[in-house]
Amino acid sequence: MNSQYLYQRRDSMKKIFFALSIGVLCTVIITSGFEKTQTALAGSVLRLHVIANSDSAGDQALKLKVRDCIIEKTEHLFDSNGNIDAARETVLENLDTIKNCAEEEIRKNGYDYDVRVSLGTDDFPTKEYGSLVLPAGTYEALKVEIGSAKGKNWWCVLFPPLCFVDETCVTVDSESFECIKDSLSDEASEFIKKDKNNSVKIRFKAYEMWQNGKQKIAYLLGRTKKEV
Repeated sequence: MNSQYLYQRRDSMKKIFFALSIGVLCTVIITSGFEKTQTALAGSVLRLHVIANSDSAGDQALKLKVRDCIIEKTEHLFDSNGNIDAARETVLENLDTIKNCAEEEIRKNGYDYDVRVSLGTDDFPTKEYGSLVLPAGTYEALKVEIGSAKGKNWWCVLFPPLCFVDETCVTVDSESFECIKDSLSDEASEFIKKDKNNSVKIRFKAYEMWQNGKQKIAYLLGRTKKEV
């Protein structure tokens, strides 16, 4: 009887192991597709990242005013018919203008925070822009850090121009979408378009959770190695 029990248990364990292996394999295949899409997107968009000094009501309100100032100051600089290289060059040429704009807005509102403006890479969560959903990942961004930059942040797409002050009424015009679409395969282009059931957003959120899980595991493994 014991031998039969052990046999059944081994058989059950084999089935569980097989099911888990299939699940892991499917996850790897699916996330590989997400990563390719995100990498292609990252090479065709330039984002704006504004970080508040703190989470106080005053600092958060100031962040939005700085955001509005920057969007108003830069919206005429970017053309949907342009390309990412030209957009990057435009940002670099206007870093001082953007910084001055932010500083003036801060002083106008009675604060004396320093501002740091730079162009580099940053990690972003899944974000929805009307009918377009951008997956979480690393993107090139114009980063505006106000004061200690320890507060909640705000982000949008600077190029193609998808930055909107009123996010309750966001639409992605055809020129902006075509500009992004040009860098993607037909399959990937359809992949980032949100349908009426929000299925794309849900899939990207799942991918974001998977990526966060991998980062946490890597962090824990790193700590374990150091302790050993």
